[in-house]
Amino acid sequence: MDDSESNREKCIKDQLKLGLDFPSYPQLTEMGPQFLDELVKYGSGIQLEKTRYKMNCKRIEYEGPPIGLEPFLWTKIFLQKKGFTDIVHLKVPITGPFTLASYIEIKPGVFPFNSAAADLDVVKQLADVLVKSCEEASRTASMISIDEPILSVLVGTKTAFGYKEEDIVEIFNSLKKSCKDRIVGTHICGRISPKLAEILLETEFDYLSHEFCDMPQNMKIYSPERVNEKEKMLSVGCVSTKNPRIESVDEILGIMKQFKEYRDSVIFTPDCGFRKLLVGNLTKDEAYEISLHKLRNMVEALEKFKASF
Repeated sequence: MDDSESNREKCIKDQLKLGLDFPSYPQLTEMGPQFLDELVKYGSGIQLEKTRYKMNCKRIEYEGPPIGLEPFLWTKIFLQKKGFTDIVHLKVPITGPFTLASYIEIKPGVFPFNSAAADLDVVKQLADVLVKSCEEASRTASMISIDEPILSVLVGTKTAFGYKEEDIVEIFNSLKKSCKDRIVGTHICGRISPKLAEILLETEFDYLSHEFCDMPQNMKIYSPERVNEKEKMLSVGCVSTKNPRIESVDEILGIMKQFKEYRDSVIFTPDCGFRKLLVGNLTKDEAYEISLHKLRNMVEALEKFKASF
């Protein structure tokens, strides 16, 4: 939906009606600009030229407030006014440093090779900026998601740009540490390589979130034994966020049951954000209603899944 106060209110109210354990603040803007626009605003060395972000310095210098949290702070105030603060466990998506870096163009060429994702120093600088956002979110959020869709592109059988595995782990662990004692994980969509899965298992994240409905190949990436050994939870995407066809309760339950061996180490989500439902001739209102129906069926399937133990 378009980002407006009325749409934000509708979005959070609908999530609460559906009975989601961890509703998200309404993230109705593009995940990169939501965070990068504030770096531009406060003169950090990042500039917006037409539709492209560029660096006009060698190092990002940022002394402003925590970036990207305006929708979260709006939601927090809304819940306070309704008296829901103590009963709603809010999830806060934060766009991660690798993905933010991929929005910043640093040289001519083809994406992502022309982006700051090719420069580990810039990624680390962005991670340092995001520490403030994580610290602020952790004051009241129940769950924090570091969203890194670009990583499924950057880490295949090898890591791109000469990244070392320990570099990725170190960056993620610094963000996890800044979130204090909150439940913290990462969402990475797309096909997950065995190498990326092993890197993620070595982090201190509490959960790992991926597409499984539209990407069934990912079902073979993790074993219950390995997930339990590393004390992780697997966050399983069990409804498509691309296909407008509404999965039946039994269809969703069938995906859930494939993860029955994980027992207490599994949680269930949509595959990703629902923006990609805007396909064909669907209006925004129609796509939104489809997303609600998918979530409603997911919640019902989860109740059946719990009852199966």
